[in-house]
Amino acid sequence: MQFYAFVAPGLEEIAQREIAAHLAAERQGQQRGVVFFATDAPPQALLELGTTEDVFALVARGPVAAGREGLAQAGAFVAESPLFADAVGAQRRARPKRIKRITYRIVAQRRSGQQRYVRQEMRRALQQAVAWRFPRWKYVAERALLEVWALEAAGELLCGVRLSDQTMRHRTYKVAQVEASLRPTVARALVLLSEPADGDVFLDPMCGAGTILIERGLHGRYAQLLGGDIRPAAVAATRTNIGPRYKPIAVRQWDARDLPLADGSVDRVVCNLPFGKKMGERQALRPLYEGFAREVARVLKPGGVAVCLTSERTLLAKAFGAWPQLYLERTFPVEVLGQPAFCCKLKKLAEY
Repeated sequence: MQFYAFVAPGLEEIAQREIAAHLAAERQGQQRGVVFFATDAPPQALLELGTTEDVFALVARGPVAAGREGLAQAGAFVAESPLFADAVGAQRRARPKRIKRITYRIVAQRRSGQQRYVRQEMRRALQQAVAWRFPRWKYVAERALLEVWALEAAGELLCGVRLSDQTMRHRTYKVAQVEASLRPTVARALVLLSEPADGDVFLDPMCGAGTILIERGLHGRYAQLLGGDIRPAAVAATRTNIGPRYKPIAVRQWDARDLPLADGSVDRVVCNLPFGKKMGERQALRPLYEGFAREVARVLKPGGVAVCLTSERTLLAKAFGAWPQLYLERTFPVEVLGQPAFCCKLKKLAEY
């Protein structure tokens, strides 16, 4: 069957690798924030993906005009789609529930474009198409059994039946929140980028609400998880969200510029560094970034990996540039809740 998933823009390749490994899936291409794939895996297995924000069974995909004729084209794509029945079957297998009558709702999204109609008109056009295709179904505005999502982008309509729900992108473990807490799907992508292994000592020196630590625990086996934050409220939030899980783990209050850890004691460092207007001006962040880079260079084992997320790419590059044992393997742009940022992957030379 054919499926697609929404991901944070910039993390498509990481999501594709997870999908291929977890589902033995065939890649079908990608576009900004969307990855396409085909798999024979049970639909419930798709809900176990960690880097995707939503996953869909494909109903229709094709060009639509910017004029009002685009509404009719979209309706025809959905009404005549040979994939619709299989997409519905996939949703019913992914999230089985005993029902008397299928209810459905339409979600219409748009990414820029010059359309001469509004999203509400597209929603109504697709609602009419579904009603014609499945006359016994009942349309409801909220809490429907089935959700049919449509995305218009670059003159193309993408339509599918949603297999996931809000817990895929938000998880259920985040009981306590802190400001600038990282989205779990992005945290999982950072974890995967760090090349995690079963014997890792894994560190997040600015752990916030504990999202990165928890996502590493959910990913698989490790030797130990280490986390800390300078803010007592963040340490408390991390301990609340982690609860009794993911042992062995140690969460402490500390300054990331002066870590109470031995030299060369950590295999992987993954960190969401403070950035953005809410977190202060660049001059105020410079001593934090410099001290952080110094400690990463010290505690990381030879051959170890560090992955950092920040919008202050230049500031981070200068901070790590002072430590020749660390080399920047890869930097690429990502989008986090609409805010541009950069993901940086560094490695420590083996001879150190």
